[in-house]
Amino acid sequence: MDAGQKPVYKARMIGRIFRFCLGLFFVTEVWPVYRDVSWEGVFIRLSWAIGLLAFYAILHFAIVRFTPKIDRVFGAILAFGPFLAVFLLGYGGPAATGALTFLSASLILAGIRADPGCEVMTIPAIFSGKHTHLACLLFSPIDWCEKHIKS
Repeated sequence: MDAGQKPVYKARMIGRIFRFCLGLFFVTEVWPVYRDVSWEGVFIRLSWAIGLLAFYAILHFAIVRFTPKIDRVFGAILAFGPFLAVFLLGYGGPAATGALTFLSASLILAGIRADPGCEVMTIPAIFSGKHTHLACLLFSPIDWCEKHIKS
């Protein structure tokens, strides 16, 4: 599949359920934080989530438009890098909550839409109507196994 195309296949049932359930789990982790902080704290956390959305929208556009031949696994590592940076570089607290908010929304939408591959690209794909070909380090092996077991 070339970048910018509709996916050749959709995620199957087990991959969709795992994505959706992991997204719901993250929602249960971040919801108490939003409930217990002030409006300013909510704004800061949602700003981080919106910032990640903007970053992934730019990355999505760059991959679809300029680098459609990027390696799937390298692209997945590149795409998941900002999340790792938030947690590994010590930007915990509001940044981590914002990142988990974005990730949980992406996972839930990927489960509903049956998007294969990189789930952080699901929201930009909704807006652009095009899907990237990037793999997901966690779910692509599940999708691959499910696809080959069914056929």
